[in-house]
Amino acid sequence: EAFKADIARVTGIGVDWEGVANESENGLKIVTDVADLSGKAIIAGTVGENGTALINQLADEGKIDVSEVEGKWEVFKMQVVKDPVPGVDEALVIAGSDKRGTIYGIFRVSELMGISPWVWWADAAPTVQSKIDLNGVDIDYTAKEPSVKYRGIFLNDEAPSLTTWTDRKFGGRNHKFYKHVFELILRLKGDYLWPAMW
Repeated sequence: EAFKADIARVTGIGVDWEGVANESENGLKIVTDVADLSGKAIIAGTVGENGTALINQLADEGKIDVSEVEGKWEVFKMQVVKDPVPGVDEALVIAGSDKRGTIYGIFRVSELMGISPWVWWADAAPTVQSKIDLNGVDIDYTAKEPSVKYRGIFLNDEAPSLTTWTDRKFGGRNHKFYKHVFELILRLKGDYLWPAMW
């Protein structure tokens, strides 16, 4: 949903305050059934035993090489694949070594479209584009393992700063607030949250 909202932001379709794109306005769909894919698509998933069936199928058929990501920590590979499955002419495939690797790969595409990780927090609106062209070099890419295993942020919740703001916006430091915190951490390729002291 966050990536779909990013595409809406870049194309100028618009999103609501929570960052949710209106599916009927921009024609974007998130599908989980391969039979629902057609034309051009972005296929994202995780490799391995507990991974995504379609990603593993593409690897087994030799359509993607996942040897550089298998068994690694928070790594992803992106590549364009012609005719990955019946009905799909071309797909940008994002294969993560684990769930966070997959998410980092998806948000990498957001960055390439001009989305700042701070898009919601800093009202960092991207440049609206009528067409999104991604450079082949940028999307034929394999990330490296992070040099620091645990990366995250610490929020100090002392009043009045964060407490007052979260009370006004979300009714407290609750799941509505932390949705944005966790999304920021993932956009910054982090993997850790130090809870506030109180």
